[in-house]
Amino acid sequence: MFNLKTLFLYHFILISSTLFSQNTQVNFKVDYESFLSKHDMLWDMVPDKWQIAPYTGNGNVGFLFYQTKGEGDNVMSVYVGRHDYYDHREAKTKEEEMLWIKRSRLPLGHFDLVSKGKVTGIDMRLSLWNAELSGTVTTSQGTYKIKGFTHSEKDVIYFETDASNENLEINWHPEDPIPPVYEAIKAGGGPKGETWDKMRATDLEMPPKPTISKKNDYDFCYQPLFDNRGETTTGWKLTGNPSGKQQLITSVHHSYPEHNSLDIVTKNLEVAEKLMKENRFVSSHQKWWHDYYPLSFLTINDAEKESFYWIQMYKLASATRGNGPILDLMGPWYNRTFWPMVWGDLNVQLIYWTHLTANRMSIGESLPNNIDKYAENLENNVPERWKHSAAVAALLPQDLIAYNGAKVPDMLAWMLNDYWLHCEFAGDEVRMRDKLFPILKKTVNSYLNYIKDNPVDSDDGKIHIKNSWSPEYKPGHGQDINFTLALIRWSCQTLIDINNQHNLNDPLLKEWQRILDNLVEFQIDENGLRIGKDIPFSIPHRHYSHLLAFYPLMVITPENEADKKLLKTSLDHWLDVTFNSGIGIKAMPVTGYTATGASSMYACLGDADKAYYYLDFLIKHENVSSTTMYAEGKINPVIESPLSFATSLHDMMLQSWGGKIRVFPASPKKWEDVAFHDLRTQGAFLVSAKKVKGITEFVSIKSLKGNQCKVQVDLENPKFYSNGKQISVKMDEDGFYLVDLKADESVIITSKEISKVNLSIEELPKNEDEINLFGFGTKTERLPGHHYYKNLK
Repeated sequence: MFNLKTLFLYHFILISSTLFSQNTQVNFKVDYESFLSKHDMLWDMVPDKWQIAPYTGNGNVGFLFYQTKGEGDNVMSVYVGRHDYYDHREAKTKEEEMLWIKRSRLPLGHFDLVSKGKVTGIDMRLSLWNAELSGTVTTSQGTYKIKGFTHSEKDVIYFETDASNENLEINWHPEDPIPPVYEAIKAGGGPKGETWDKMRATDLEMPPKPTISKKNDYDFCYQPLFDNRGETTTGWKLTGNPSGKQQLITSVHHSYPEHNSLDIVTKNLEVAEKLMKENRFVSSHQKWWHDYYPLSFLTINDAEKESFYWIQMYKLASATRGNGPILDLMGPWYNRTFWPMVWGDLNVQLIYWTHLTANRMSIGESLPNNIDKYAENLENNVPERWKHSAAVAALLPQDLIAYNGAKVPDMLAWMLNDYWLHCEFAGDEVRMRDKLFPILKKTVNSYLNYIKDNPVDSDDGKIHIKNSWSPEYKPGHGQDINFTLALIRWSCQTLIDINNQHNLNDPLLKEWQRILDNLVEFQIDENGLRIGKDIPFSIPHRHYSHLLAFYPLMVITPENEADKKLLKTSLDHWLDVTFNSGIGIKAMPVTGYTATGASSMYACLGDADKAYYYLDFLIKHENVSSTTMYAEGKINPVIESPLSFATSLHDMMLQSWGGKIRVFPASPKKWEDVAFHDLRTQGAFLVSAKKVKGITEFVSIKSLKGNQCKVQVDLENPKFYSNGKQISVKMDEDGFYLVDLKADESVIITSKEISKVNLSIEELPKNEDEINLFGFGTKTERLPGHHYYKNLK
């Protein structure tokens, strides 16, 4: 039986232990619904083009909602898209694939919402938390409410309307599956040259018109492709009253080589109706998103940057999923474009960085999954005499059939760097060994074959690359191109590392080492890294292909002063010539990825102010729309640039190249308050950290796999705590602390006693002027992109 003194002591110990326990682990308390609502996109102006329209998607299907000029001022349209709706025309030979016109994305169609009155106003909100569009359309006769979303797990789009003093007719309008580049060049557009002249001289036979049918209360639009090589079915069910409430459900499926699109669409609609009857359709859609967002968290005292970041998290998950196609330049949101497929000379690579540090690994699996799936096609993209080799061209359809000929396999090597990064961040050594290693080995075999086929006479005893291409630089073809040299070095070193880690004893190990030991050095002059042996960097260039050895490959790193000086000189010169030289070129000299590439590279150099400048530059770029979409040439979707904004922001907060974690390596002074939770690094560590008034309060690191952590922090006299107890930690000669962590074990790093550390992570407060900064309306008039697209004819 407790006496009073014993009872008091018991309660004291209980309360103290509870408080101590709370003070020894990160206290993460964010109401995501409330937090994300401040970043919802709003519309109080009528969107009249895809760049400023609301968008929803699930990685496979999606829709845009906007008014199209020419459709009538009483029409709003739901533009439906299917991410993998590609042409499958067969080439006579590999050399005559004509991918631009024979294997590209195709247009699908749209539902028109036709009101009696002219559309005069709009009030819409895109909820990030629920991935749902809602609002009211006002007409000269009345109003109609809308609500729509793309189901997160079923390939079904839901859209409802509720008319008041209006009559709303909803009609399906299919589009002919004409390849957009073919359409453009036949109309006199496109570049000049032998390749383009051949395509202009080619007359493509078009597939038959779509057929409309009805079965079991469902309407269907069936579109076979040319020679019956693929088919797409759009199915829908419309119920309700045009003068009152209406409900539209629609599904799209594209199939090849199977011919089962009608069956799959029918099943999708039946499943959707079943879930509706069980009152689980909306909740199952929302659950996916509600599980997705809390995978990580980031907040900064810069409302515009924070909002742009979270919209990218929404956009990324709307555009791609692990079980879906490779994310091309459009995702599920089609627009007629001159770049209607996957681009492998930068675009796809930038896309597949975003999910890594954000700890959203599953949605980024579509690239490695499809490389695994189509590995045999990659092997067929090289000459038959190149045994056990692989490559892919710079532009490619979803099945990766894109003949590269007897050229260097640079594009595949760079894509495989993304595959490697995915494995590194996931801590997936088995996939690295069993899947990545074999295809990377075949890629390096292509390099070896090229070197054998194209010997270069020289007096220096070095291995030279006779002719390759630095993407988009003109002239960018020549000997010893730095872009190629960087990819060869990274590829060979990575094969050696995987071989040694897993004791594979590969018979080509000595050959890879021979290449590394004898490959010609990077081409350098007084301005830093050149394009190649005979090509200095001297004209504006949006692409940083010649800097690939720095970022993202980190073959050359700023870890020693000489290399750091080289990299800074190269970076400064690239941007000075591109921004300030006044030399005019046809290609856009400064694009979105110019800015984000610069931001990330300055972040790697530890220059926070310049990293911030170029991050801010992206938002102010007129081609970045008020919905954070991005186009070049006014109409061509290029999704990777805004997504890479998130990568640059990650690089400012957290880096992990070279097997070392750097926390707040380039956090600008103006971001006095910043916090993030469960951002991921290479080696599969989860990192949380917080700054208060410019001072780092704490860093927390959790190992998911059980590895030694090498970490650098900006803390004075840091103390290390594990399970509430201070532990002893060694520092290496480079200033990195070495912390041994078991799987699921954490360490907290701080300058204070653990009991005095504020380990809470919460959203930073915002005033009314700092919320809902994107969409299309009064609040977005501050953005150059708002006016650019508003006035675009």
